[in-house]
Amino acid sequence: MAKKTLNKGRYFIVFVCFLIGAIPYCISQNLQPQMQVPVSHSGVISEVGFTMIYLTGTIPILFNGVTAKIYDKLKIKYIYVIGLILSAIGFGSFGIAQNVIMFNISAMITQLGAVLVVGLSLPVIIGRWFPDNGRGTALGIALSGGSVGNIFFQPLVVNLLAQYGWRKTYIILGIVIAIIGVPIALLFIRDPKKDEINVEHVNSKNKTQKIKFEGLSNDELLKNKHFIIFCIASLLICFASVALATQSIPVLTIKGLTDTQIGLAGSVYGITCLIGNIGGGKLLDKLGTFKAMIISFIGVTIGLLIMIFMPNGSLIGFGIPLFAGLVIFTLTSAPAFTPVDVFGTRDSTKKFALVGIFYALGSALSPLLFTILSNKISVPIAAVVFLVVGLIGYILIGYAIIEYRKSVNVE
Repeated sequence: MAKKTLNKGRYFIVFVCFLIGAIPYCISQNLQPQMQVPVSHSGVISEVGFTMIYLTGTIPILFNGVTAKIYDKLKIKYIYVIGLILSAIGFGSFGIAQNVIMFNISAMITQLGAVLVVGLSLPVIIGRWFPDNGRGTALGIALSGGSVGNIFFQPLVVNLLAQYGWRKTYIILGIVIAIIGVPIALLFIRDPKKDEINVEHVNSKNKTQKIKFEGLSNDELLKNKHFIIFCIASLLICFASVALATQSIPVLTIKGLTDTQIGLAGSVYGITCLIGNIGGGKLLDKLGTFKAMIISFIGVTIGLLIMIFMPNGSLIGFGIPLFAGLVIFTLTSAPAFTPVDVFGTRDSTKKFALVGIFYALGSALSPLLFTILSNKISVPIAAVVFLVVGLIGYILIGYAIIEYRKSVNVE
């Protein structure tokens, strides 16, 4: 009976995280590609200037190591509330931005909120409720909220943009973040009680065994070459996978698809993100980091190849958001799962923070560099460059995983 109660508490927290991902987080993080063309066409900021917000948005993430310390001082409920308020203010303020500087300030505020809502908080709260088996699946389900949100918000944004313009759309959605996200966090987000976690340890010998690999401490990892290679590989993988995810809608717009088709492509992306998040979480749980990254590479490669060879106006372009969604776990569950899966549970929050910095840098630089290359040369050439960079990243991450496990005698 106690175990049944524990499972209910666990699954309810996953559902709450799912809701936060589906509405406030989805709005602040997943809708910017829809804004890129109308904002840049307005003349307030250029297309390259718009993609700069992905870069400046990483500035708060560079301080992840410092931010991680607040998890020992504040209840996670209040960290969520602070993050949601910052996300609402940041995203809404895009609607009153008048120049590049204001856009970048809005981006930094929004991303600081995102770190506190999902970037660090989600792996922390899921790790506390799922210290044993099922962590990858729980992360996948929680992160799939953003995918479900995409299904509804992507076409909704197209309609809002047509009816109200991009400024009012930003403000309306910023208000939605606050009035929905903050009450959910205040009412339902919490850490597990000690007896709730102890129940699982007593009743599941095998699961307790699973978490005994603690790995190296944070200080030791910083001197470990395999961890450094892993971080660099994460950066390079992000170049390819983020280009696929963030540029699919702008590329389809450039390739001449209609507004209706663009809205449908957004829905395709949302549906496949749902599959990719849940399925990717299960892949990470069942197969581990190494094999899951092989599957990720296959999907990213196919998506970028479509981007390279797609004719103008061709519906084959729907394959871009399709594969971008299927491998979205590369950018969502993986950063919250792989550091502990590969390098152990010791200092886990700091590991999330460190690896997250490299994911964030890759996520920020990718849209900017892809836009510059595609504008100056062409979309196909940009996609080829990013595919090659991604291949190098996948090779390096495989090498780092294999060699580290050999060094610590972990199968």
